Amino acid sequence: MDSRIKELFERYQAGNASSEERQLVEDWFASFDSRQQQEFNKEQHPDLFVQMDREIAGTIELNAGRNRVVYMRWLQVAAVLLAGVGAVILYKNFRKPKTAPVNYALIAAPKGVKKQFALPDGSIVYLNSGSSLRILPGFGVKNRVIALSGEAFFMVQHDPEKPFMIQSGSLLITDIGTSFDVKAYAEENQIEVSVETGEVNVKEAGPGKTIFPKSIIPNQQLIYNKDNRLAILNTTESSEISAWRKNQLRFDNASFGEIANTLERWYGVTVNLNGHTDSRRYTVSFNNEPVSNVLKVLEKLSGMNYQITSSSIQINLKPGKSMK
Repeated sequence: MDSRIKELFERYQAGNASSEERQLVEDWFASFDSRQQQEFNKEQHPDLFVQMDREIAGTIELNAGRNRVVYMRWLQVAAVLLAGVGAVILYKNFRKPKTAPVNYALIAAPKGVKKQFALPDGSIVYLNSGSSLRILPGFGVKNRVIALSGEAFFMVQHDPEKPFMIQSGSLLITDIGTSFDVKAYAEENQIEVSVETGEVNVKEAGPGKTIFPKSIIPNQQLIYNKDNRLAILNTTESSEISAWRKNQLRFDNASFGEIANTLERWYGVTVNLNGHTDSRRYTVSFNNEPVSNVLKVLEKLSGMNYQITSSSIQINLKPGKSMK
């Protein structure tokens, strides 16, 4: 493999590539992504990395004399993530006037889909439906910082020299050799951090923000309210932490608005609510049930009625009893 290929990706990942070098790499990624329409694995495509080498090396030859450089190791890590979970890794480039672009790898689980994959440092991530994870520049080299939107369960490889940090909404979550769940959907007004093993520290991001006084330890859950910026610490059962990984759909003191959002993510459908949503809350769980069964139970408990079409659910709310 051409040494220039390794050097180019190293500069690209570190943010030291010129605008021409960044364009070279991103153009290649765009053409690579457009050809990957089906899931694949490394064993099924043993010549994948050979093909990568040839294509980028060929592009470099066309631009000889411009000192273009590449880092192949990160490309292979990205390709392994694609191979392991069929995830589509998109390379984004935010451009602001007079500022350097920020490049990151994005792994997303669409509504109705859950994913499991390994990060370059060996940490395992389970990504819930309707969630996305951004792997920020320098991961595993300069730092281990990622950004989460949605919900994910992490099994982190401990590295005291490079703490594993998650940016999620207004919180910064730091792991200390741990398995834990973070739930932080943008449309919900709270963030939940639940620890299964080890220890997690949580604080608000940015200078002058609150640092919560206690670390979260096993069978504890921190619930942070985005509106009033207050946090409470509860106890929880380990069996309830990330029960979604076992296809257990749980509603815990949830409003019908929250239930509708969860149904949309879980089943990949559109849910429309008609009628007045009041303060009643519902706690119930389902074990790998079809959406029709879930709706039948909710209908009996709440008094609502519903209609199901091929891609949407209409829920008509009616006065009914709350469920504990």
